[in-house]
Amino acid sequence: MWRFLEPAYAKRFRTVKFDLVGAGQSDLSAYDRNKYSTLQGYADDVLEIIKEFGEGLVIFVGHSVSTMIGMLADLKEPGRIAAHAMIGPSPCYINDGDYVAGFERKDIEALLLSMENNYLAWAGTLAPLIMGAPGKPELGVELANSFRRADPEIAKQFARVAFLSDHRSQLPRLKTPALILQCSDDFLAPVTVGTYMSRVMPQGTLKMVKNIGHCPHLSEPGPSIQAIDEFLVETGLERPDESGSLLARMLELLDHFPCGLAQADQYGLLLRANSTFCNWLGYTRDELIGKLKIEELLTKGSRIFYQTHVISHLQQNGSISEVRAEVLRKDGQTLPIVLNAIQHENQGITTHDLAIFVAQDRERYEKELIDSRTRLEVMVEHATQLQAQAKERAEFAEQMVGIVSHDLRNPLMTVLMSAELLGKGSITGDQSDTLKRILKAGGRASRLMDDLLDLTQARSGSGLSVTPAAIDLHEVVSDAVDELAHAFPGRQLLHVRQGQSTNLCLVDAHRLAQLVGNLVSNAIAYGDPAAPIIVTSSSGEDACSVAVQNQGTPIPQEKMANLFQPMVRGSHDDSKSHSVGLGLFIVNEIAKAHGGSMTVVSTPEQGTVFTAHFPYRQPQAAPAPDGADSSS
Repeated sequence: MWRFLEPAYAKRFRTVKFDLVGAGQSDLSAYDRNKYSTLQGYADDVLEIIKEFGEGLVIFVGHSVSTMIGMLADLKEPGRIAAHAMIGPSPCYINDGDYVAGFERKDIEALLLSMENNYLAWAGTLAPLIMGAPGKPELGVELANSFRRADPEIAKQFARVAFLSDHRSQLPRLKTPALILQCSDDFLAPVTVGTYMSRVMPQGTLKMVKNIGHCPHLSEPGPSIQAIDEFLVETGLERPDESGSLLARMLELLDHFPCGLAQADQYGLLLRANSTFCNWLGYTRDELIGKLKIEELLTKGSRIFYQTHVISHLQQNGSISEVRAEVLRKDGQTLPIVLNAIQHENQGITTHDLAIFVAQDRERYEKELIDSRTRLEVMVEHATQLQAQAKERAEFAEQMVGIVSHDLRNPLMTVLMSAELLGKGSITGDQSDTLKRILKAGGRASRLMDDLLDLTQARSGSGLSVTPAAIDLHEVVSDAVDELAHAFPGRQLLHVRQGQSTNLCLVDAHRLAQLVGNLVSNAIAYGDPAAPIIVTSSSGEDACSVAVQNQGTPIPQEKMANLFQPMVRGSHDDSKSHSVGLGLFIVNEIAKAHGGSMTVVSTPEQGTVFTAHFPYRQPQAAPAPDGADSSS
């Protein structure tokens, strides 16, 4: 029963464990029904054990009924016992007026009758209830087995003596310090019993253990040992060579904790304070304890807030945290603090436990943070203004590009038409060469303006305008390749057809020819002049595609990610192309406008292959933004 507690004290005390006569490994032949018809018979045995083994101060540790046996022994021979550790005590198990013990007399009579009728069944049923400890069912089994090993007749008499006894009148006579170790949930000895005992006993100290059941020394030995240790230190009964015990070290640590710790009554009067709190304020402990209230240490503004908010919040919610306040040091200086508080109720007495933190560094950091935030907000506002201005300038530039490109088309077309008309007349050889140069340059200028108009349209948010229709992909691509072959007579263009001709491909034929032209122009600009350029039109099960392949130096890997961005020129540093870098951007926009996509592969073995993929479906037209004309 004491196997978890006894080792904690074996090195500090001489420990003596014993069984009550009639139970455990005691001499059953020594059992006398007359002697043990009251608890005083067991108390006399305790006095005999103390006379035999007790030297110096004796601390009696008892559980349940045995706590009353220890008290009776002490009252019979005062001075023999220096202190009592009463675990789960109860001087009376029957309710009586204002005294709430947990049972009515009929309940006790029914319990005793069940023992008489079937002792083994009683032991198996009651033991788990007494033990509790729902997380440790093996302890309930152990207690039941202990009950079953006892002599049923002796156990029945002991139960009748224990449950029908009333020792409340002896409690006020016990002058010896006594620890009342009460479980938070104990059906045999409820909290009301522990509260009653601490109130009527002259030196009774109530300590609570969070435990379900009647045997915390088995189910919660750690908290039980801690409570007994605290009691021994508080009463000065610890051994001299144990002054450095864990509890003593803990109390010393708390006294010099890096935050202030204090306790006040419900009116704010200081009852306890650690050295840290006293040193911060410049007071001695004697100048604070029992003399000053918490609110008297606060500045005027903090005092008003403490009285109107902190106290009421504690009363309503039981705790409050991170309260900003200022305290007055003894020298008149102010000290910023952060306060946490918890309200406790113990035996009808209300106390407030406080934790206080100096907030000087925190205030400085918060001020720096606010200053930094203010500066950041100014910078963000400035950056937002710059961004808006840049966006406005970019939009204006794009609008100007679109306007100028559009307005230049008419005069340029006039120049080209005039040049073509002059070419049909009677001209000299030199004039013919000049007209060819004019037509060639005008054609380049016309394509450049078309690209700029497409760029403006794509960047406006509506995307390129397309008019998809069911086409014969192979025929459209073939026509485009034929036109390009005449435009670039010095290069070899090959058209490869894959799949059967169908009208399933929904593509804008004009835009498709533009896409092929841009890809072929790119291949001519950057590909190997001696190798053919292969244009492949493919018609598959789910989609159609157009690929343009050229040989030559592969595109560097670092340029692949931005290849379809506007104003990205070429793929090689030694390129002699004079493109402004819109061709691949427009190719990508054409594919996107059809609900498709562009891919590129560039390796020394395969060459460079740009592929446009088109699905066999009509893409959903993206809604035009406010003010935009998607048909322009």
